[in-house]
Amino acid sequence: MNNKLFFLIAFFVLGFFSGFSQTSTQKWISTSQDESMESLTYLYHDFLFLVSYRGYQASTYQEQFTNYSNVLYKSDFDLNFSDSLFLDEIDNYDVLVKSFLKVDNTGLLYWGKAMEKDTQDEQLCLLWFDEDLNLVNSSILGSPDTLEIISDAILCTNGNLLFVGATSFEALQGNYILWEFNENLNQIKKVILEETVEGSPTILEIPGTEKYHFIIGFNTFQFDSNLNYEATYVFPSDISIHPQQQNKRFNDLDYIKTGLYLSAPIPGSPWEMDMAFSVMNENANVMETYTFGIPDSTDTPGKLDFITTDTIYYAGTRNLSLNPVEDSWVSLFTTNLQGEILDHQFWGGGEQYNFSDLLAMPQGGFLLAITKWDYEAYPTIITRDILLITENYGNPVTETSDIEISNDILLYPNPGSDRMHITANGDNLHLKLFDINYRVVLETDFDIKTTLETSKLSPGIYLYEISQGNKILERGKWVKY
Repeated sequence: MNNKLFFLIAFFVLGFFSGFSQTSTQKWISTSQDESMESLTYLYHDFLFLVSYRGYQASTYQEQFTNYSNVLYKSDFDLNFSDSLFLDEIDNYDVLVKSFLKVDNTGLLYWGKAMEKDTQDEQLCLLWFDEDLNLVNSSILGSPDTLEIISDAILCTNGNLLFVGATSFEALQGNYILWEFNENLNQIKKVILEETVEGSPTILEIPGTEKYHFIIGFNTFQFDSNLNYEATYVFPSDISIHPQQQNKRFNDLDYIKTGLYLSAPIPGSPWEMDMAFSVMNENANVMETYTFGIPDSTDTPGKLDFITTDTIYYAGTRNLSLNPVEDSWVSLFTTNLQGEILDHQFWGGGEQYNFSDLLAMPQGGFLLAITKWDYEAYPTIITRDILLITENYGNPVTETSDIEISNDILLYPNPGSDRMHITANGDNLHLKLFDINYRVVLETDFDIKTTLETSKLSPGIYLYEISQGNKILERGKWVKY
Protein backbone atom coordinates (compact mmCIF):
# COMPACT_ATOMS: atom_id res chain seq x y z
CA MET A 1 0.00 0.00 0.00
CA ASN A 2 1.45 3.39 -0.95
CA ASN A 3 2.19 6.03 1.65
CA LYS A 4 -0.27 8.91 1.59
CA LEU A 5 1.14 12.40 1.93
CA PHE A 6 -0.61 15.35 3.46
CA PHE A 7 0.76 18.84 2.89
CA LEU A 8 -0.17 22.47 2.84
CA ILE A 9 -2.29 23.18 -0.23
CA ALA A 10 -3.37 26.49 -1.73
CA PHE A 11 -5.97 26.05 -4.45
CA PHE A 12 -8.02 28.40 -6.58
CA VAL A 13 -9.83 28.53 -9.90
CA LEU A 14 -10.00 31.63 -12.12
CA GLY A 15 -12.54 32.68 -14.81
CA PHE A 16 -12.31 32.60 -18.59
CA PHE A 17 -9.72 33.40 -21.26
CA SER A 18 -10.09 34.16 -24.97
CA GLY A 19 -13.25 32.15 -25.44
CA PHE A 20 -11.85 28.98 -23.81
CA SER A 21 -12.73 27.82 -20.34
CA GLN A 22 -9.50 28.71 -18.57
CA THR A 23 -8.75 26.93 -15.35
CA SER A 24 -5.86 28.22 -13.26
CA THR A 25 -4.79 26.14 -10.27
CA GLN A 26 -1.99 26.60 -7.73
CA LYS A 27 -0.88 24.04 -5.18
CA TRP A 28 1.82 24.17 -2.51
CA ILE A 29 3.82 21.20 -1.25
CA SER A 30 5.35 22.28 2.05
CA THR A 31 7.10 20.15 4.69
CA SER A 32 9.80 20.70 7.33
CA GLN A 33 12.38 19.27 4.90
CA ASP A 34 13.91 20.69 1.76
CA GLU A 35 12.01 19.60 -1.36
CA SER A 36 12.42 20.40 -5.06
CA MET A 37 10.65 19.08 -8.17
CA GLU A 38 12.77 16.97 -10.53
CA SER A 39 10.41 16.04 -13.38
CA LEU A 40 6.83 16.33 -14.60
CA THR A 41 5.15 13.84 -16.95
CA TYR A 42 1.61 13.39 -18.23
CA LEU A 43 0.43 9.86 -18.98
CA TYR A 44 -2.53 8.37 -20.85
CA HIS A 45 -4.28 11.74 -21.24
CA ASP A 46 -5.60 11.11 -17.72
CA PHE A 47 -3.04 11.84 -15.05
CA LEU A 48 0.32 13.28 -14.10
CA PHE A 49 3.37 11.66 -12.52
CA LEU A 50 5.62 14.07 -10.60
CA VAL A 51 9.04 13.24 -9.14
CA SER A 52 10.61 15.33 -6.37
CA TYR A 53 13.60 15.06 -4.02
CA ARG A 54 12.97 15.55 -0.29
CA GLY A 55 15.62 15.69 2.43
CA TYR A 56 18.35 17.93 3.76
CA GLN A 57 20.83 20.26 2.13
CA ALA A 58 23.77 18.41 0.55
CA SER A 59 27.18 20.03 0.15
CA THR A 60 28.60 17.49 -2.33
CA TYR A 61 27.31 15.61 -5.36
CA GLN A 62 27.63 12.27 -3.58
CA GLU A 63 25.69 13.51 -0.54
CA GLN A 64 22.62 14.16 -2.69
CA PHE A 65 22.05 10.41 -2.94
CA THR A 66 22.08 9.86 0.84
CA ASN A 67 20.52 13.15 1.99
CA TYR A 68 17.50 13.07 -0.32
CA SER A 69 14.72 10.57 -0.96
CA ASN A 70 12.47 10.37 -4.00
CA VAL A 71 8.81 11.28 -3.64
CA LEU A 72 6.53 10.33 -6.54
CA TYR A 73 3.10 11.91 -6.82
CA LYS A 74 0.10 10.98 -8.95
CA SER A 75 -2.33 13.75 -9.87
CA ASP A 76 -5.06 14.61 -12.31
CA PHE A 77 -4.71 17.67 -14.57
CA ASP A 78 -6.41 19.85 -11.93
CA LEU A 79 -3.69 18.94 -9.39
CA ASN A 80 -5.94 16.72 -7.30
CA PHE A 81 -3.40 14.30 -5.83
CA SER A 82 -4.56 10.69 -5.58
CA ASP A 83 -1.42 8.76 -4.58
CA SER A 84 2.22 9.07 -3.59
CA LEU A 85 5.27 6.93 -2.94
CA PHE A 86 8.54 7.33 -1.02
CA LEU A 87 11.56 5.62 -2.56
CA ASP A 88 15.02 5.86 -1.03
CA GLU A 89 17.17 2.89 -2.03
CA ILE A 90 17.26 -0.36 -4.00
CA ASP A 91 19.38 -3.21 -2.65
CA ASN A 92 22.66 -1.58 -1.61
CA TYR A 93 22.25 1.47 -3.84
CA ASP A 94 20.97 4.94 -3.04
CA VAL A 95 18.73 6.02 -5.91
CA LEU A 96 17.67 9.31 -7.52
CA VAL A 97 14.77 8.94 -9.97
CA LYS A 98 15.11 11.20 -13.02
CA SER A 99 12.41 11.05 -15.71
CA PHE A 100 9.94 8.97 -17.72
CA LEU A 101 11.02 6.98 -20.78
CA LYS A 102 8.15 4.82 -22.07
CA VAL A 103 5.41 2.31 -21.28
CA ASP A 104 6.17 -1.36 -21.85
CA ASN A 105 4.80 -4.74 -20.78
CA THR A 106 6.20 -4.33 -17.27
CA GLY A 107 4.87 -0.85 -16.52
CA LEU A 108 5.84 2.81 -16.67
CA LEU A 109 9.60 2.90 -17.25
CA TYR A 110 11.66 5.63 -15.60
CA TRP A 111 15.41 6.04 -15.58
CA GLY A 112 17.48 7.16 -12.63
CA LYS A 113 20.91 7.30 -11.04
CA ALA A 114 22.12 4.69 -8.55
CA MET A 115 25.15 4.98 -6.26
CA GLU A 116 26.58 1.96 -4.46
CA LYS A 117 26.62 2.76 -0.73
CA ASP A 118 30.08 1.38 0.04
CA THR A 119 32.12 2.17 -3.07
CA GLN A 120 30.20 5.24 -4.37
CA ASP A 121 30.21 3.65 -7.81
CA GLU A 122 27.46 5.32 -9.86
CA GLN A 123 25.45 3.30 -12.38
CA LEU A 124 22.31 3.55 -14.49
CA CYS A 125 19.07 2.59 -12.77
CA LEU A 126 15.83 1.57 -14.55
CA LEU A 127 12.58 1.51 -12.58
CA TRP A 128 9.10 0.29 -13.52
CA PHE A 129 5.97 1.57 -11.76
CA ASP A 130 2.36 0.58 -12.19
CA GLU A 131 -0.44 3.15 -12.44
CA ASP A 132 -0.88 3.07 -8.64
CA LEU A 133 2.78 4.07 -8.08
CA ASN A 134 3.90 0.64 -6.93
CA LEU A 135 7.50 -0.18 -7.86
CA VAL A 136 7.06 -3.44 -9.79
CA ASN A 137 10.60 -3.95 -11.13
CA SER A 138 14.05 -2.40 -11.21
CA SER A 139 17.43 -2.98 -12.82
CA ILE A 140 20.86 -1.48 -12.19
CA LEU A 141 23.18 -1.48 -15.19
CA GLY A 142 26.88 -0.75 -15.46
CA SER A 143 30.29 -2.04 -14.56
CA PRO A 144 31.88 -1.73 -11.11
CA ASP A 145 35.16 -0.42 -12.56
CA THR A 146 33.58 2.49 -14.48
CA LEU A 147 31.44 5.40 -13.33
CA GLU A 148 28.33 5.68 -15.51
CA ILE A 149 27.10 9.16 -14.63
CA ILE A 150 24.09 9.39 -16.93
CA SER A 151 22.74 12.89 -17.63
CA ASP A 152 20.18 12.40 -20.41
CA ALA A 153 18.15 9.70 -22.15
CA ILE A 154 15.82 9.45 -25.15
CA LEU A 155 13.42 6.94 -26.66
CA CYS A 156 14.54 6.64 -30.31
CA THR A 157 12.16 6.31 -33.25
CA ASN A 158 13.28 2.68 -33.74
CA GLY A 159 12.20 1.85 -30.18
CA ASN A 160 15.73 1.75 -28.76
CA LEU A 161 16.82 3.66 -25.67
CA LEU A 162 19.91 5.86 -25.80
CA PHE A 163 21.62 7.13 -22.63
CA VAL A 164 24.47 9.65 -22.46
CA GLY A 165 26.74 10.79 -19.67
CA ALA A 166 30.31 10.85 -18.43
CA THR A 167 32.82 8.70 -16.56
CA SER A 168 33.75 11.32 -13.96
CA PHE A 169 32.05 13.53 -11.39
CA GLU A 170 34.65 16.21 -11.99
CA ALA A 171 34.91 18.62 -14.91
CA LEU A 172 38.04 18.26 -17.07
CA GLN A 173 38.36 14.62 -16.02
CA GLY A 174 37.09 11.43 -17.63
CA ASN A 175 35.34 10.89 -20.96
CA TYR A 176 31.82 10.83 -22.34
CA ILE A 177 29.49 7.82 -22.72
CA LEU A 178 26.90 6.89 -25.36
CA TRP A 179 25.01 3.77 -24.39
CA GLU A 180 22.28 2.12 -26.51
CA PHE A 181 19.78 -0.63 -25.62
CA ASN A 182 17.09 -2.25 -27.75
CA GLU A 183 13.42 -2.29 -26.72
CA ASN A 184 14.05 -5.48 -24.72
CA LEU A 185 16.83 -3.66 -22.84
CA ASN A 186 19.64 -5.74 -24.31
CA GLN A 187 22.79 -3.67 -24.77
CA ILE A 188 23.52 -2.86 -28.42
CA LYS A 189 26.55 -0.65 -28.10
CA LYS A 190 28.50 1.36 -25.55
CA VAL A 191 30.77 4.10 -26.90
CA ILE A 192 33.38 6.05 -24.96
CA LEU A 193 33.95 9.43 -26.61
CA GLU A 194 37.48 10.47 -25.74
CA GLU A 195 36.74 14.13 -25.18
CA THR A 196 37.55 15.80 -21.87
CA VAL A 197 34.44 16.15 -19.72
CA GLU A 198 33.30 19.78 -19.53
CA GLY A 199 29.78 19.28 -18.21
CA SER A 200 26.62 17.18 -18.49
CA PRO A 201 25.81 16.21 -22.10
CA THR A 202 22.40 15.90 -23.72
CA ILE A 203 21.36 13.77 -26.71
CA LEU A 204 19.04 14.54 -29.63
CA GLU A 205 17.90 12.29 -32.46
CA ILE A 206 17.61 13.79 -35.98
CA PRO A 207 15.33 11.17 -37.64
CA GLY A 208 15.39 12.83 -41.07
CA THR A 209 19.12 12.14 -41.36
CA GLU A 210 19.35 9.04 -39.10
CA LYS A 211 21.90 10.94 -37.01
CA TYR A 212 22.33 11.77 -33.33
CA HIS A 213 23.55 15.07 -31.94
CA PHE A 214 25.53 14.66 -28.72
CA ILE A 215 25.56 18.18 -27.27
CA ILE A 216 27.76 19.72 -24.61
CA GLY A 217 28.18 23.48 -24.27
CA PHE A 218 29.21 25.07 -27.57
CA ASN A 219 30.07 21.69 -29.16
CA THR A 220 27.77 19.29 -31.01
CA PHE A 221 29.24 15.88 -31.84
CA GLN A 222 27.40 14.11 -34.65
CA PHE A 223 27.05 10.30 -34.68
CA ASP A 224 25.43 8.03 -37.27
CA SER A 225 22.72 5.48 -36.48
CA ASN A 226 25.40 2.95 -35.41
CA LEU A 227 26.95 5.47 -32.99
CA ASN A 228 30.00 6.07 -35.17
CA TYR A 229 31.43 9.56 -34.75
CA GLU A 230 31.13 11.71 -37.89
CA ALA A 231 31.68 15.43 -37.23
CA THR A 232 31.89 18.21 -34.65
CA TYR A 233 29.87 21.42 -34.99
CA VAL A 234 30.64 24.53 -32.94
CA PHE A 235 27.97 27.01 -31.92
CA PRO A 236 28.92 30.50 -33.21
CA SER A 237 30.58 32.73 -30.63
CA ASP A 238 29.71 36.03 -32.29
CA ILE A 239 25.98 36.19 -31.39
CA SER A 240 26.44 36.72 -27.61
CA ILE A 241 24.49 33.58 -26.70
CA HIS A 242 25.76 30.86 -24.40
CA PRO A 243 24.00 27.56 -25.26
CA GLN A 244 22.16 25.88 -22.40
CA GLN A 245 21.43 22.19 -21.88
CA GLN A 246 17.95 21.85 -23.37
CA ASN A 247 17.34 20.98 -27.03
CA LYS A 248 13.85 20.06 -28.27
CA ARG A 249 13.04 18.82 -31.77
CA PHE A 250 9.95 20.13 -33.60
CA ASN A 251 10.22 18.08 -36.81
CA ASP A 252 12.48 15.36 -38.23
CA LEU A 253 15.31 17.80 -39.02
CA ASP A 254 15.06 20.97 -36.93
CA TYR A 255 15.15 21.75 -33.23
CA ILE A 256 15.18 24.55 -30.68
CA LYS A 257 18.18 25.18 -28.42
CA THR A 258 17.82 27.23 -25.24
CA GLY A 259 20.46 29.83 -24.45
CA LEU A 260 21.56 32.71 -22.23
CA TYR A 261 21.93 36.05 -24.02
CA LEU A 262 24.59 38.40 -22.63
CA SER A 263 24.65 42.04 -23.77
CA ALA A 264 27.66 44.28 -23.23
CA PRO A 265 26.98 46.67 -20.34
CA ILE A 266 27.07 50.42 -20.31
CA PRO A 267 30.18 51.39 -18.28
CA GLY A 268 29.32 51.23 -14.61
CA SER A 269 26.15 49.14 -15.09
CA PRO A 270 25.67 45.36 -14.72
CA TRP A 271 25.55 42.92 -17.60
CA GLU A 272 22.12 42.44 -19.17
CA MET A 273 21.15 38.76 -19.16
CA ASP A 274 18.13 37.45 -21.06
CA MET A 275 16.58 34.11 -21.88
CA ALA A 276 17.06 33.11 -25.50
CA PHE A 277 16.43 30.30 -27.93
CA SER A 278 17.92 29.47 -31.30
CA VAL A 279 16.25 27.57 -34.13
CA MET A 280 18.75 24.95 -35.36
CA ASN A 281 18.85 22.76 -38.47
CA GLU A 282 20.13 19.21 -38.91
CA ASN A 283 23.72 20.45 -39.31
CA ALA A 284 23.57 22.46 -36.04
CA ASN A 285 23.44 25.74 -37.95
CA VAL A 286 21.67 28.66 -36.24
CA MET A 287 18.71 29.69 -38.40
CA GLU A 288 17.05 32.24 -36.10
CA THR A 289 17.61 33.56 -32.56
CA TYR A 290 15.17 35.27 -30.20
CA THR A 291 15.59 36.78 -26.72
CA PHE A 292 13.16 37.19 -23.83
CA GLY A 293 13.64 39.29 -20.73
CA ILE A 294 12.88 42.45 -18.80
CA PRO A 295 15.16 45.54 -18.98
CA ASP A 296 17.42 46.10 -15.99
CA SER A 297 17.03 42.53 -14.75
CA THR A 298 18.90 39.26 -15.08
CA ASP A 299 16.70 36.68 -16.77
CA THR A 300 18.23 33.20 -16.73
CA PRO A 301 16.74 30.41 -18.88
CA GLY A 302 15.12 27.32 -17.44
CA LYS A 303 13.20 25.22 -19.95
CA LEU A 304 10.80 25.48 -22.88
CA ASP A 305 8.09 23.03 -23.92
CA PHE A 306 5.31 22.82 -26.50
CA ILE A 307 2.79 20.53 -28.16
CA THR A 308 2.87 22.61 -31.35
CA THR A 309 5.23 25.50 -32.11
CA ASP A 310 2.28 27.89 -32.37
CA THR A 311 2.35 27.98 -28.56
CA ILE A 312 5.75 27.62 -26.92
CA TYR A 313 6.05 28.03 -23.14
CA TYR A 314 9.47 29.27 -21.99
CA ALA A 315 10.23 29.67 -18.27
CA GLY A 316 13.21 30.94 -16.32
CA THR A 317 14.28 32.79 -13.17
CA ARG A 318 14.61 36.56 -12.83
CA ASN A 319 17.19 38.26 -10.58
CA LEU A 320 18.44 35.03 -9.01
CA SER A 321 21.33 35.90 -6.71
CA LEU A 322 23.19 34.04 -3.97
CA ASN A 323 25.82 36.68 -3.28
CA PRO A 324 24.04 38.46 -1.76
CA VAL A 325 20.87 36.40 -1.51
CA GLU A 326 17.92 38.47 -2.73
CA ASP A 327 14.29 38.16 -3.79
CA SER A 328 13.70 36.54 -7.17
CA TRP A 329 10.85 35.69 -9.54
CA VAL A 330 9.96 32.99 -12.07
CA SER A 331 9.02 34.27 -15.54
CA LEU A 332 6.93 32.43 -18.11
CA PHE A 333 6.84 33.70 -21.68
CA THR A 334 4.29 32.33 -24.13
CA THR A 335 5.77 32.60 -27.61
CA ASN A 336 5.97 30.79 -30.96
CA LEU A 337 8.57 29.70 -33.50
CA GLN A 338 8.79 33.30 -34.74
CA GLY A 339 9.70 34.55 -31.24
CA GLU A 340 6.57 36.67 -30.78
CA ILE A 341 5.67 37.31 -27.14
CA LEU A 342 2.03 36.23 -26.86
CA ASP A 343 1.87 36.44 -23.07
CA HIS A 344 4.15 37.02 -20.08
CA GLN A 345 3.49 36.01 -16.49
CA PHE A 346 5.66 35.95 -13.38
CA TRP A 347 5.49 34.73 -9.78
CA GLY A 348 7.64 35.59 -6.77
CA GLY A 349 9.02 38.40 -4.66
CA GLY A 350 9.27 38.53 -0.88
CA GLU A 351 11.38 35.34 -0.89
CA GLN A 352 13.50 33.50 -3.42
CA TYR A 353 11.60 31.76 -6.23
CA ASN A 354 13.47 29.52 -8.66
CA PHE A 355 12.36 27.63 -11.77
CA SER A 356 12.20 23.80 -11.45
CA ASP A 357 10.37 22.25 -14.40
CA LEU A 358 7.80 22.98 -17.12
CA LEU A 359 5.36 20.83 -19.06
CA ALA A 360 3.12 21.80 -21.99
CA MET A 361 -0.16 20.01 -21.39
CA PRO A 362 -1.82 17.86 -24.07
CA GLN A 363 -5.20 19.53 -23.57
CA GLY A 364 -3.64 23.01 -23.78
CA GLY A 365 -1.95 25.26 -21.28
CA PHE A 366 0.99 24.36 -19.05
CA LEU A 367 2.16 22.91 -15.75
CA LEU A 368 4.92 24.86 -14.02
CA ALA A 369 6.96 23.75 -10.97
CA ILE A 370 8.70 26.40 -8.84
CA THR A 371 10.79 26.13 -5.68
CA LYS A 372 10.47 28.83 -3.00
CA TRP A 373 12.58 29.36 0.07
CA ASP A 374 12.98 31.90 2.83
CA TYR A 375 16.66 32.77 2.72
CA GLU A 376 16.94 34.38 6.18
CA ALA A 377 18.89 31.36 7.51
CA TYR A 378 21.16 31.08 4.45
CA PRO A 379 23.71 29.52 4.18
CA THR A 380 23.08 27.43 7.31
CA ILE A 381 19.75 26.02 6.14
CA ILE A 382 18.06 25.72 2.77
CA THR A 383 14.49 24.46 3.12
CA ARG A 384 12.54 24.84 -0.10
CA ASP A 385 8.85 24.36 -0.78
CA ILE A 386 7.23 23.52 -4.12
CA LEU A 387 4.67 25.66 -5.92
CA LEU A 388 2.77 23.99 -8.77
CA ILE A 389 0.84 26.14 -11.26
CA THR A 390 -1.29 24.84 -14.10
CA GLU A 391 -3.37 26.71 -16.66
CA ASN A 392 -5.56 25.05 -19.26
CA TYR A 393 -6.84 26.82 -22.35
CA GLY A 394 -8.49 23.95 -24.25
CA ASN A 395 -7.26 21.17 -26.53
CA PRO A 396 -4.73 22.08 -29.28
CA VAL A 397 -4.32 18.54 -30.61
CA THR A 398 -7.15 18.93 -33.08
CA GLU A 399 -8.94 21.93 -34.53
CA THR A 400 -12.31 20.25 -34.00
CA SER A 401 -14.02 21.32 -30.82
CA ASP A 402 -17.49 19.79 -31.02
CA ILE A 403 -17.28 16.47 -29.17
CA GLU A 404 -20.08 14.00 -29.74
CA ILE A 405 -19.33 10.62 -28.17
CA SER A 406 -20.71 7.75 -30.24
CA ASN A 407 -21.77 4.32 -29.03
CA ASP A 408 -21.62 2.89 -32.56
CA ILE A 409 -17.81 2.70 -32.82
CA LEU A 410 -15.94 -0.53 -32.11
CA LEU A 411 -12.11 -0.63 -31.96
CA TYR A 412 -10.63 -4.10 -31.45
CA PRO A 413 -8.70 -6.05 -30.30
CA ASN A 414 -7.76 -3.90 -27.35
CA PRO A 415 -5.13 -4.77 -26.15
CA GLY A 416 -3.82 -5.77 -29.57
CA SER A 417 -0.60 -6.45 -31.40
CA ASP A 418 -0.13 -6.44 -35.19
CA ARG A 419 -3.50 -5.09 -36.36
CA MET A 420 -6.23 -2.74 -35.23
CA HIS A 421 -9.79 -3.09 -36.59
CA ILE A 422 -12.39 -0.32 -36.46
CA THR A 423 -16.07 -0.46 -37.36
CA ALA A 424 -18.45 2.51 -37.21
CA ASN A 425 -21.91 3.46 -38.38
CA GLY A 426 -20.93 6.30 -40.75
CA ASP A 427 -18.88 7.59 -43.66
CA ASN A 428 -16.16 10.25 -44.05
CA LEU A 429 -14.46 9.21 -40.82
CA HIS A 430 -10.92 10.07 -39.80
CA LEU A 431 -8.66 8.27 -37.30
CA LYS A 432 -5.59 9.66 -35.53
CA LEU A 433 -3.40 7.47 -33.31
CA PHE A 434 -1.04 9.29 -30.92
CA ASP A 435 1.90 8.01 -28.89
CA ILE A 436 2.38 8.92 -25.24
CA ASN A 437 4.11 12.19 -26.25
CA TYR A 438 1.12 13.16 -28.40
CA ARG A 439 2.90 12.62 -31.70
CA VAL A 440 0.72 11.25 -34.51
CA VAL A 441 1.98 7.75 -35.37
CA LEU A 442 -0.91 6.59 -37.61
CA GLU A 443 -3.62 8.50 -39.47
CA THR A 444 -6.23 7.43 -42.03
CA ASP A 445 -9.59 8.27 -43.60
CA PHE A 446 -12.21 5.51 -43.80
CA ASP A 447 -15.87 4.67 -44.34
CA ILE A 448 -17.70 2.28 -41.99
CA LYS A 449 -14.65 0.06 -41.27
CA THR A 450 -10.91 -0.15 -41.65
CA THR A 451 -7.91 -2.26 -40.59
CA LEU A 452 -4.56 -0.73 -39.64
CA GLU A 453 -1.16 -2.45 -39.63
CA THR A 454 0.40 -1.81 -36.20
CA SER A 455 3.22 -4.36 -36.12
CA LYS A 456 5.92 -1.66 -36.39
CA LEU A 457 4.66 0.25 -33.35
CA SER A 458 6.48 -0.27 -30.06
CA PRO A 459 4.53 -1.91 -27.20
CA GLY A 460 2.82 0.60 -24.96
CA ILE A 461 -0.16 2.88 -24.49
CA TYR A 462 -1.58 4.89 -27.42
CA LEU A 463 -4.39 7.42 -27.67
CA TYR A 464 -6.87 7.42 -30.53
CA GLU A 465 -9.29 10.00 -31.85
CA ILE A 466 -12.06 9.32 -34.39
CA SER A 467 -13.75 12.32 -36.01
CA GLN A 468 -16.31 13.09 -38.68
CA GLY A 469 -16.00 16.57 -40.17
CA ASN A 470 -15.72 18.99 -37.27
CA LYS A 471 -17.09 16.51 -34.73
CA ILE A 472 -14.97 14.28 -32.53
CA LEU A 473 -16.94 11.03 -32.23
CA GLU A 474 -14.70 9.17 -29.82
CA ARG A 475 -11.43 9.39 -27.92
CA GLY A 476 -9.81 6.57 -26.02
CA LYS A 477 -6.77 4.40 -25.27
CA TRP A 478 -5.39 1.51 -27.25
CA VAL A 479 -2.79 -0.80 -25.73
CA LYS A 480 -0.22 -2.70 -27.79
CA TYR A 481 1.37 -5.69 -26.08
